[in-house]
Amino acid sequence: MPNSLLIDIILPLAISDVYTYRVPDTMPVPAVGVRVVVPLSKKQITGIVYRKHEEPLPDNIRVRDIIEVLDTHPIVTAQQFQLWEWIARYYMCTLGEVMTAGLPAGIIDDNYSARTVEYIRLHSDFYTQESLELILQTLRRAKTQERLLQTFVELAKTLTGEVERRELIEQSGTSSAVLSKLIDKQILCQEQRSISRLRQYSGDRRPAHALDEQQARALHEIHEQWKEKNITLLHGVTSSGKTEVYIHLIKEALQNGQQVLYLVPEIALTTQLTERLQAVFGDQVLVYHSRFSNDERVEIYHRVAESSYQRSKNGESKLILGVRSAIFLPFSNLGLVIVDEEHEPSYKQQDPAPRYHARSAAIMLSQWHGAKVLLGTATPSIESYHNALNGKYGLIEMQQRFSGLQLPKITIVDLQRQYHRKEMYGHLADPVVERIRQELSRGKQVILFQNRRGYVPFIQCPQCGQVPHCPNCDVSMTYHKSSGILACHSCGHTTTAHSVCPKCGTAWKLYGIGTERLEEEIQEFFPGTRVARMDLDTTRSKNAYQNIIDRFAQHEVDILIGTQMVTKGLHFNDVSLVVVLQADMLINKPDFRSTEQAFQMLEQVAGRAGRAGQQGEVMIQTFDPKNPIFDFLQSHDYQQLYSKEIIERKAFLFPPYCRQLMIMLRHRNCSQVEYCAELLQKRLQESFGKRISRVITPIVARRNNQHVRQLRLSIETTANIHRAKTMLHQHIHAVLQIATCKGTNIVVDVDP
Repeated sequence: MPNSLLIDIILPLAISDVYTYRVPDTMPVPAVGVRVVVPLSKKQITGIVYRKHEEPLPDNIRVRDIIEVLDTHPIVTAQQFQLWEWIARYYMCTLGEVMTAGLPAGIIDDNYSARTVEYIRLHSDFYTQESLELILQTLRRAKTQERLLQTFVELAKTLTGEVERRELIEQSGTSSAVLSKLIDKQILCQEQRSISRLRQYSGDRRPAHALDEQQARALHEIHEQWKEKNITLLHGVTSSGKTEVYIHLIKEALQNGQQVLYLVPEIALTTQLTERLQAVFGDQVLVYHSRFSNDERVEIYHRVAESSYQRSKNGESKLILGVRSAIFLPFSNLGLVIVDEEHEPSYKQQDPAPRYHARSAAIMLSQWHGAKVLLGTATPSIESYHNALNGKYGLIEMQQRFSGLQLPKITIVDLQRQYHRKEMYGHLADPVVERIRQELSRGKQVILFQNRRGYVPFIQCPQCGQVPHCPNCDVSMTYHKSSGILACHSCGHTTTAHSVCPKCGTAWKLYGIGTERLEEEIQEFFPGTRVARMDLDTTRSKNAYQNIIDRFAQHEVDILIGTQMVTKGLHFNDVSLVVVLQADMLINKPDFRSTEQAFQMLEQVAGRAGRAGQQGEVMIQTFDPKNPIFDFLQSHDYQQLYSKEIIERKAFLFPPYCRQLMIMLRHRNCSQVEYCAELLQKRLQESFGKRISRVITPIVARRNNQHVRQLRLSIETTANIHRAKTMLHQHIHAVLQIATCKGTNIVVDVDP
């Protein structure tokens, strides 16, 4: 009987629905979750089997056949499909977009290639000492062959042992030709074998450190909270020892045969953490982030998928340390999810879709696995702290630094006063320079935080006023002196930086300061001082983070200059002083979260000082020393900040008292996007009233040659958010059917 089964396929495309295909009569029915190759238009594309149609194929339906089944077993689990569906539904994107984010490119493209190594061993005829000595005698006139064979015996250690081909040639000082002759004579055999690209931990293992009284109490309280609530917020001041509490929780989960997901917001944070976790858990630690190659990510993906088999075979489970994309791995027995620095905006994906928040997605993932969740931070997000205070989450407080260390002293430096008195060294105030000198003379280290990379934010001709702008975006180009380029930090466009204005030939004037210029000034003010810079420009290569951090940890660097990469999670014993430049740029942003995020970033960077030994100091340069945020910082009082912010959020209906949806409209034609935005605003106003904002023109109104307009929709938390999204989708669809709006790109960012 002909096979008329239909299957729905998720394709890695921004399409609103799945595609239906027929299983050919000659092909076994593929399981849900396997990859299949299907025709699409005139091309072939790889998709994932999503579901089967049990009803027979109607005579009037014509669908195309799938071409090939690529897997014998599913590579996407039921829990992964649940996560994909939730992300697509909640964040208003397509399953295809989620699939693209959720699977390594090497799996989607089916272009993974295993790493192979050639091994050399003795032919089985020479496994006895007598036969080996006999063959060595026959090779006495072929000195290079004899030397290679003797080297093999030394390296292999046993007659049945094996040696890597490359090592054998290098150690013997011979060549591939010599080795080939011994293989042709059937004295040696060659075998090609696939090996893992993942590094094996070869260092010493140690037990987890004993907890102090505060840590032990926190661990006990977490377990107590988990009896009633699956999600707990651990609010611990910087250097309170949260990581050690995590390690004890991880140890318990692994002993129970469960997998653990440990999320961090930045790739840079995995460097020190990996070493710390491997020292306790060895090869059970897997690291996952975008700096790995496609092939490496494919191997990690399959390693996680295979962990259930390995667990049943030898009791080994896995600890996954990764950034937000790690939530998409195929966990089979997830027992614990740790979201470290849970407040970090880096957990929120921006462009492209899916614009998900990893913290929220991780919480949903934990529900389908029955896992416990621990959110950890020194500076909780307002939303998370509100959930904890209202009983939705458990709440644990750790208010003391480990071993009784004092929180750093916060010193506010008034730049207005310093400039008026002409007490500035470049962009550093005189008291800041003096304190740096003092700490360096004591053999201590210093961190300088400047949250802007490049040499200067912009250049301008003093004669004609010309400012180089990005041809694709409404932003000025950042000058990068070391590479001699002007770069747009919005779209990535670069161009050569000329020494003079091309319009009038006048030399450029430099405005502002970036990390590159700060590095130059520091080397000028402190000659002979060892300086390193950590920003996007210096950390593009795979091991760049590690190298910089290792050099700083080993005291090969005296002053570390960096962007927000240096503000969180890093632990250096000898850092006694942290300096914050241009704090006002962090505070004065047109965003209702600006005060919250500025406090978080400044408190986090302050936590890098004085983590061992004496009390550290943080010097913050500002033109607005009377800003209330500095009072909160000087007292390290998060609760006071929260009390102020939550009152304002409630008064103006901001999260956590509402859900926000940012509607973004983009088109190359400015008039069209304006018209479309106004039309959509009017339609939405009919349904949502004052909940919809007026049309917003963002600060950067043109990106990648597309003009941008925005609408903000605020939905009370007591309202039906799913119904609101449905209505919003209907209005967007209706607007896009209008001829004058066709071609406009409209996307929705949920919880921006």
